[in-house]
Amino acid sequence: MKKLCFLFCMLFFYANGYAQINQVYSSQNRKAIANYEEGLRNYQLRDFAKAQQNLQDAIKIDPAFTEAYYLLAGVYAQKKDSDKMIETLQLAVQSSPGDPMPYFKLAMELMDLGRYSEALQNFNKIQPKDKPLFSPKEQEQIAYGKKQAADAIRIMKSPIPFSPVNMGAAINTQYDDYHPAITVDDNLFIFTSNIPVNAKMMQEDIFYSMRYDTGEWSSRRVFPAPITTHNNEGASSISADGRTMVFTMCNAPGGLGSCDIYISYYALGQWTMPRNVGAPVNTKYWDSQPSLSADGRTLYFVSNRPGGKGKKDIWVSHNIAENQWSEPQNLGASINTANDEEAPFIHADGKTLFFSSDGHLGLGKKDIMITQRNADGTWKTPVNAGYPLNSKDDEGLLIVNAQGTKGYFASNREGGMGGLDVYEFAISQGMFAIVPSPVTYVTGVVFNAKEPAKRLPAQVDLHDVATNELLFSSNADHNGIFIVPFEEDRNYALTVNFSGYLFYSAQVNLTTNRAQIKVPLQPIEVGSAVVLNNVFFDTDSYELKPESQAELFTIIDFMKANPSLSFEIGGHTDNTGLKQNNSTLSNNRAKAVYNFLVEHGIAATRLTYKGYADTRPVAPNDSDENKAKNRRTELKITKK
Repeated sequence: MKKLCFLFCMLFFYANGYAQINQVYSSQNRKAIANYEEGLRNYQLRDFAKAQQNLQDAIKIDPAFTEAYYLLAGVYAQKKDSDKMIETLQLAVQSSPGDPMPYFKLAMELMDLGRYSEALQNFNKIQPKDKPLFSPKEQEQIAYGKKQAADAIRIMKSPIPFSPVNMGAAINTQYDDYHPAITVDDNLFIFTSNIPVNAKMMQEDIFYSMRYDTGEWSSRRVFPAPITTHNNEGASSISADGRTMVFTMCNAPGGLGSCDIYISYYALGQWTMPRNVGAPVNTKYWDSQPSLSADGRTLYFVSNRPGGKGKKDIWVSHNIAENQWSEPQNLGASINTANDEEAPFIHADGKTLFFSSDGHLGLGKKDIMITQRNADGTWKTPVNAGYPLNSKDDEGLLIVNAQGTKGYFASNREGGMGGLDVYEFAISQGMFAIVPSPVTYVTGVVFNAKEPAKRLPAQVDLHDVATNELLFSSNADHNGIFIVPFEEDRNYALTVNFSGYLFYSAQVNLTTNRAQIKVPLQPIEVGSAVVLNNVFFDTDSYELKPESQAELFTIIDFMKANPSLSFEIGGHTDNTGLKQNNSTLSNNRAKAVYNFLVEHGIAATRLTYKGYADTRPVAPNDSDENKAKNRRTELKITKK
């Protein structure tokens, strides 16, 4: 995916007539000019062999014929002979002492080839007094080229450990395979392939592969209908639980623009009919390359709509109701530039963003950049992902698994299976200047506590107990199964709700994903009780800790949704210490919860509280672990 070189673009301009209309040449030799113009005609006819000979003859007649050197360098560019191209431009420099233009053209081509030190040397040959000889655009290119060359040199002096491995025939083919996505458990891999439909037509489709227990990937399969159609589908992204997928479909019937973003859900064992996300996300312009947050509620995408900072910008929208997305917001000038920002990937931590840009300083063309959202919602200044991950060529979509241990990207580098291939690489500690937070996950199954075979598609919420921030909200599937991602080294409150049932409460931490959580929901009836696992007190204290608020507000929401119910709040201790002290402590803890609920709008007539000390243990008081189970606060339905 290389860009056409700077010189070729300039020569294309000449070849469309400009060079022969009132052209003032650096040579006055008519024979040299005749050879040059014959060479230009042959260049236009793409007869590069004849053009090369014409131009070499012109230079032989007049070794100071600058335009002939430029066009001859363009011939070598067409023949993909970069060494000859640079050699010819160097001769142009030598043949025109005092003329700064050859330095400019040589520097630009050296930048394109990744020869940054040489490029900077030639840029520096251009003196301030030469500025009037260049157009305003060329002056900008010189100033930016100097900065970019210096930055590229700096980046290459500190290479990152990078050893990409081709993912092999299970994923890659002789055609283009690209735009990877992966679920939080690393077990479902999704990517786009551009495959032949017939002898004359190629089509983009979305493929998937499943990881075997051995760690190998299953042979690729195309997504079945209704995901796959006769249109082009690609650039997909999937939620952490693998049950919400967004992707791009171009020129589809009923679309709003040339390319639109579509969404589909996995339910009852199959994917739903893809639905156009619609306005305001999709417009009459180009809207593509979606990246979905882990919980499926935030959508990053690329658009060339008006109101951006440049050509293609990254935008963000939030799911505010069923089938409804907020007005997209531009990510702003810290991320978007006057050029192209593309291929966003939001990590499972919900704050680290990888994207591709040719507007930020780097190694030239499009580089992969990394930024991170601050607590106040602003974004850190993007940093380059590093060399040799980034190179002189275009680098596109990079994704990183939830744990932050492995990256995936597409490349047409030598040694592949053909076209673009998907590669993987290990991410070592400190590899990137901005590091995504490791994310693990918990799996669970929700069922009726009195009829365990009855599975429940309950709502599952994850709160940060320190901030009360809702980090994840989703629903279990029709089998009651859910997957919840969460960032390592933080404490969380997991709550599960389903209409007609008492809510469930659990603590979540780094080790929780070792086994599936079983969530028995109690039907709403007198006597049903739930342990408030995220209500916290210090030892021998009945003062509620701030970390309890996520749980307490969940109780309040539940009580407001079920206004006919009354409850008892029960406090319990283990058998350590004097029974009278435990009775007083447990009663005061229950009263503390009671007071909080009343203070926040729950009628006191619906509530009672009682301390039970150690009289109702749920486990023998024979270990620290069991004693911890007995130290608890419970909520029990007393009236329906």
